[in-house]
Amino acid sequence: MNNPKLTYTAALVLSVALFIIGQTFFDSIFTFFEPHIDGISFQITELGAIVKTSILFSLLLALIPLLLVLTWRSGKIHSTGKRIASVITVLLFISLAIFIRQYFVKMYFTRIVKPALLTSDNTTIGYPIDPVNFVYYMCGGLLLGLILAYFMFRNKAKVTAF
Repeated sequence: MNNPKLTYTAALVLSVALFIIGQTFFDSIFTFFEPHIDGISFQITELGAIVKTSILFSLLLALIPLLLVLTWRSGKIHSTGKRIASVITVLLFISLAIFIRQYFVKMYFTRIVKPALLTSDNTTIGYPIDPVNFVYYMCGGLLLGLILAYFMFRNKAKVTAF
């Protein structure tokens, strides 16, 4: 897509679609990404905050295409191959951040919470969890991916000596 108007329109439409998907499937997405730990059942809750976690998550999803287009514009990334590579880079960093967060949650609950809360007569406990840290990890992955994509795929101006 070398037509800037078409690129911006596509990014805006995709952002709106991702926001709606984030709002619609918020609970399902977080239930899927919470680690499975025997004896602990996570219940997704949104604690009282200024901005609900579902809104933060949906906004983050909506920002992905917009920030990618901004990265392409500021880095003068016009090649379709480089644009695809930058999208893959950003998605890989977001996925890596989700994996790291899931690992830390699983390690914490397996080593600390599970031994402290589970007794021989209590087989499963429900644990309320607000996935706001999940959104923070995703945001960190997004920002790192964008920065790396910018520096890896930008058009570097050649400097000529006088």
